[in-house]
Amino acid sequence: MNWADARLLDSLTYDLVLADFYRGQNRAQINDLANGVPPYTESEVDQNNISVNVNDLSMTRLLHDARAQFTNAFQKPGVFFNCVTDAGPVHKRSEWNAIVTKGIGKRMKKSVPYFESMRSKFGLLTLHGISPAIWQNPDRWCPKPLGVEDVLIPSNTLLGFENLPFFVVRRNFTAYELESLAMSMKRDKGWNMPLVNSCLKWADTATTQLMGNNTWSEIWSPEKIAERRKQDGTYYPSDQVPTVDAFDIYAFEDDGEKSGWIRRIILDAWSAPSIAGNTVTADRKSDMPEGTARGGEWKKSDFLYTSGSRKVAMTWQEIISFQFADLSAVAPFKYHSVRSLGFLLYSTCHLQNRLRCKFNEAVFEALMMYFRVKSQDDVQRALKLNLINRGFIDETINPVPASERFQVNTTLVELGIKENSQLIQQHASSYSQPNTPAQHDKEKTKFQVQAEVNASQALVGATIQQAYRYMGFEYDEVKRRFMRENSSDPEVRSFRAEALKLGVPEKYLCADCWQANPTQVMGGGNKTSELMMAEGLMQMRPTLDPEPQRIVSRDYILAVTDDAAKAEMLVPEKPARVTDSTHDAQLAFAALMQGDDVGILTGINHIEYVETMIMALAKRVQKAQQQGGMASAQDIQGFQNVAKHIEEHIKILAQDPEEKARVKKYGDALGKIMNLVKAFAQRLQEAMKKKTQQNGNGGIPPEQAAKVQLEQQKGKVKLQQMTQSHAQRTAQRQLQFEQQMKQDQQRHQAEIAATDLEAASKINRGRMASLDEE
Repeated sequence: MNWADARLLDSLTYDLVLADFYRGQNRAQINDLANGVPPYTESEVDQNNISVNVNDLSMTRLLHDARAQFTNAFQKPGVFFNCVTDAGPVHKRSEWNAIVTKGIGKRMKKSVPYFESMRSKFGLLTLHGISPAIWQNPDRWCPKPLGVEDVLIPSNTLLGFENLPFFVVRRNFTAYELESLAMSMKRDKGWNMPLVNSCLKWADTATTQLMGNNTWSEIWSPEKIAERRKQDGTYYPSDQVPTVDAFDIYAFEDDGEKSGWIRRIILDAWSAPSIAGNTVTADRKSDMPEGTARGGEWKKSDFLYTSGSRKVAMTWQEIISFQFADLSAVAPFKYHSVRSLGFLLYSTCHLQNRLRCKFNEAVFEALMMYFRVKSQDDVQRALKLNLINRGFIDETINPVPASERFQVNTTLVELGIKENSQLIQQHASSYSQPNTPAQHDKEKTKFQVQAEVNASQALVGATIQQAYRYMGFEYDEVKRRFMRENSSDPEVRSFRAEALKLGVPEKYLCADCWQANPTQVMGGGNKTSELMMAEGLMQMRPTLDPEPQRIVSRDYILAVTDDAAKAEMLVPEKPARVTDSTHDAQLAFAALMQGDDVGILTGINHIEYVETMIMALAKRVQKAQQQGGMASAQDIQGFQNVAKHIEEHIKILAQDPEEKARVKKYGDALGKIMNLVKAFAQRLQEAMKKKTQQNGNGGIPPEQAAKVQLEQQKGKVKLQQMTQSHAQRTAQRQLQFEQQMKQDQQRHQAEIAATDLEAASKINRGRMASLDEE
């Protein structure tokens, strides 16, 4: 298709507008009934002499219940989605996941525009089953909600949009908005500035006329025009100022080198004939923007904006977000075949409203007093009767008894209202709980209640899961925009600065490294189902491990209170279970203190390993210091053994240039601990010396006695190591001997075979020689 021809795009766009007109009429009827508009039109009231014409708001109430369930399903958790990464060191991922998830979630929860965007989504989902939202620029993370009528999609487009060639978004630019977009410091070069200036000039002229400013002394003074725009800046975005209506067209194009979505903006010539229409008179042509369609004549260059061949997005998810709650029963599911809760409720609620109006008319009629009269004089006498407490009736006035009046079949009316109410409740049961009392005296059992809730949940489950799935696409785009480097969005810049400060490396703050998983609540937003699930988990809680018990407790508090902050406050997050690296360090520490040899492990978190070792060593040394500052020779030897082991792991960490500060920190901490160990050794030598002097030890100096004891301990460790080494060498020699014997045997068999072959050859040659002699 030729996307460079504005006339062709204008024709194509209005084909979509005309096709959507009749769908819009159906949506308008659903909107009116939901907004409380009476069921009878004014013409029907006049023609049929209808006295009661009110809306009972049953559909409005049910739609509010449905919105509440969507709100509970999406807004209740502490964060909208969890960010998970599979990049970087494994031992750092959980920490980074928490930092990124909390950083993005905090800003999304505090955003009022996003809160309103979500409310718009839920309202449109329940009313029409479709909820679009568009991103205003490549940097801003919060999408702007749109009405269903604002997005024009070609017919036969499948849900999922795999066959979507293009789509159109209605735009209504105020002069302020258009000027901000087209004349900003970082404006896109695709704006047609002559046409933009013409539109701004037209809007300015219309605005001055609305303001009653008929003086044109400023027409030759651009400075005064600019100053007036600044002074009246609050008026220009107001409702009184006309907007520049346009169609924002996005089309998928594959030029063979790069595929993506291009963008065009054309003026809505039919909706704003005073700007660019086909019904403009000759005397109004001077008011229209130059270069636009005049009298219905378009030019190929009449684009308010064009990206040319440049792709503004790789996927449609980078431009617009769609949320669906489709209750259609016919597949394949298409965009214009979506059926919502509002569609399912409309017919029955509309019929119920009319029935209630007739019913109330009958009630009012039953309350009236009728009299038989023969003349107008009888009418006047009847009107003068006062029948409040006591009264007298002229014999000429004959009241009509109830038996002679028209009787409404109350049983049939009640049956009709009851049947309609049941139909409405069945349609809405997937979104709200029935509020009608039970018709039987026997109380329902827990199993019966659970069965009813499960049946209701089966209806809503598919819809909520569908909504979660489509919301995941929006969350992916929000996550991508939060990861955008050099973004102009202040909240994105704040998040990136915070994440970097908390230790997330900049190279991992990219969208490809992260996945956004929507946070789902139990029961899919159904309060009764959520409480039942929470109670079931609480019954299983004693059989779970400690960490899952905390999760169950937190979920139960959230289900009861609907307050994520309170659940977090009462059951705060704690570190996960003991990691393998920590557990290995604890086991190795005990072995090292006994003088055993522990090998250097690979493929572990050396940071956790070293920190666990240092903490355990410091704790044991502190304990010795609290016991009089003395330690046994075996403990001192164990301390030295542990320190040597820690140094080996610190050397492994030192191979990473980014861990220099950490290595120095560990070295300083280990040095301070070993200074205390040296002090223990000195005190032990002094104690041995004193003991020798008291008991007499053959003149052996105490220093030498302490050294002897230390050497004995070292000797034991060395002997154990030599024993292990000797056993290994013996096993290796035995293996080598067996291999040598096997090789010798094979060599011997080969030599025997060669000798036998040579002897056989000689015998054969002898026989041949004897035959030659004969």
